[in-house]
Amino acid sequence: MTGSYHGWLTAGIPQVSRIIPMTPLKSSCRVVGTTSHIVRHFFSDMTAEASEESIIWTPSPSLKAGCALSRFIEGLHRKGFGPFSGCEELHDWSIRESHTFWREVMEFVDVRGRGDVSKVWGAGVGPTPLARAWFPDFRLNVAENLLREPSEALAITAWSEDRLRRKISRRELREMALSVARHLSERGIQPEERVFAFLPNIPEAVVCMLGTAAIGATWASCGTDYQVDGLLARLGRVRPRVFIAPVSYLWRGQEVDTTAILQEVVRNTPSIEHVILVDYLGTVREPLTFDRSISRETLKDILATKSTHVELPTFPFSQPLYIMFSSGTTGKPKGIVHGAGGTLLEHKKEQIVHADVRAGDVLFYQTSTSWMMWNWLVSGLAADATIVLYDGDPLIEQGTILWRMADQERVTHFGTSAAFLGALEKLGVRPGDSFSLEALRTILSTGSTLYPSQFDFIMDAIKPMWIQSISGGTDIIGCFGLGNPLKPVVRGQVQCKSLGYDVRVYNSSGVAVVGEEGELVCANPAPSMPVCFIDDPEGEAYRQAYFSEFEGVWRHGDFLEETEEGGLLFLGRSDATLKPAGVRVATADIYAAIHKVSVVREALAVGYVPPGTTSEKIVLFVVLDSGETLTDAITAEIRETLRRSNAFYVPAVVVQAPELPRTSNAKLSELSVKRILKGEDPGNVSALGNPHSLDFFKAEGLLRVRSALG
Repeated sequence: MTGSYHGWLTAGIPQVSRIIPMTPLKSSCRVVGTTSHIVRHFFSDMTAEASEESIIWTPSPSLKAGCALSRFIEGLHRKGFGPFSGCEELHDWSIRESHTFWREVMEFVDVRGRGDVSKVWGAGVGPTPLARAWFPDFRLNVAENLLREPSEALAITAWSEDRLRRKISRRELREMALSVARHLSERGIQPEERVFAFLPNIPEAVVCMLGTAAIGATWASCGTDYQVDGLLARLGRVRPRVFIAPVSYLWRGQEVDTTAILQEVVRNTPSIEHVILVDYLGTVREPLTFDRSISRETLKDILATKSTHVELPTFPFSQPLYIMFSSGTTGKPKGIVHGAGGTLLEHKKEQIVHADVRAGDVLFYQTSTSWMMWNWLVSGLAADATIVLYDGDPLIEQGTILWRMADQERVTHFGTSAAFLGALEKLGVRPGDSFSLEALRTILSTGSTLYPSQFDFIMDAIKPMWIQSISGGTDIIGCFGLGNPLKPVVRGQVQCKSLGYDVRVYNSSGVAVVGEEGELVCANPAPSMPVCFIDDPEGEAYRQAYFSEFEGVWRHGDFLEETEEGGLLFLGRSDATLKPAGVRVATADIYAAIHKVSVVREALAVGYVPPGTTSEKIVLFVVLDSGETLTDAITAEIRETLRRSNAFYVPAVVVQAPELPRTSNAKLSELSVKRILKGEDPGNVSALGNPHSLDFFKAEGLLRVRSALG
């Protein structure tokens, strides 16, 4: 898969949204009185600190009154907690009274299980300063939580790029998942043993994940966008007993046969004892042979025997549920083990309390099974929402297929990425002109920084609505920065910190700062922090990954700024920031500025220190519109556009590239290019979705930079 965009984009009460003419309002006052007063006044004056031009959306009275966050606040108030005069005060309380907060959230979002939740955590366990034994007296089954209320209500709607529509009820989904659970148990798969799936974003992936979770086994997956080397690297770390894969899959209208991939996987992964073949295109190929004896079944045959009345066992809160992999672009990817209870609790908190996902809502996220947002999306079943899956190229039908799907399926929450929105804008696609999108209440974006101008694009070309720019990571299988249905949206900002997470910005001295750029840290324990890493028995890799920079706090590796009004400005990875003339520059700022140059489709900026010098120079690689060649005039336009934003953004050299390296979840791999320019190995190329893109940088790109700068 090649091209500037296509390959990396596979990565209640009606709300009245409006763009408002803003005038300065009075600052928030502490609210006292009855719970009805809380709903009426909470955050009513939160626009005080933001400038008139920066606020692009404000929540309607009906959204404020009907959202789950208001109900949560009311419930706290009835129990004698609060009152809270604003978002920051509520967040501060969630940190200061962490035991109470998490216990109240467990009850509010209805995490189901057996046992006592009064003890929120026990003594510290594990290798890190923030490790805790969360809810040690409570047991649960994640599948039971996601398969709740089996009925004819819609659980999954699935589309593919050929516009095939499939619908699965909650009753049908439960039956299928329990059939998989029965099959795995009959094959002797035990709790905590590992199942690995190489699958597109199709209902069968959800079914198999739920069947795995139902018996307490551990799930790992990646999408069919992965190259064989990347797939084998992950399989070698996971060492699964069960491997689930498609016989074929669809990409850009073509059926892709996976026979050779499956044979190579089995040949090189000796732990595999059982293979489950998924054949959703209806073209089973016989015979599919392997070079050693293993059991082999088709999912179709497994599902033919229905299992309905099964008593699901419960497991400890920290039971390993998922193995996720970091991008791994600078070395071996981290194999991160996430616990069942922490994952479920965090996802329900984010979806229900922050994103206002309600029972009966329709939740879509543009993702593949490689990315943590797939796991996040599947958790929407526990919020009693219908989840929508899309398999294939999101830019077919001139970039409109996802919007056609959102319109027809009445999607309420549309999740995507800045890369996809950027592609639409460059292609001139205006979904709001072609589709009513009547049910759509909010758009969520993560994976990379959502530029301020992209907020404008959403409001103008799609629909005026609540924009939730969210940010977190695979490392916590959730978010540090989230949406808030009670606050205005400030152009370019993440609305608020995640409740219960002591998110701070540290300067280089380890001091928390506001209004200054610095490192994202989390200074308190949180339930979705990893249980452990695989192949890390003493926890040394875990400690080094997050706790080596600042004593006792989690350093995430993101560069950001906290604003006076409590918003967050994410500026890119901290290890990819630039220092021309000793001034720290965030690559996200450069990308936001160059977005105004219409001919530039993508850009990647890295720092380069020419031999014999000590001053870092900015090297900018650009992908231009099809058929365009970098000329002196285009280079001058790029430099002048960047200069108008900040003189320190101006690159020393601009180089045209055919394609930029990206990880499987569409993030630019700046570090691999930086290492190449330094004459070093680029790192773990199997972490890239398009490792072939590095060939240009190793040869022609490196030559051009050295020719220009020495």
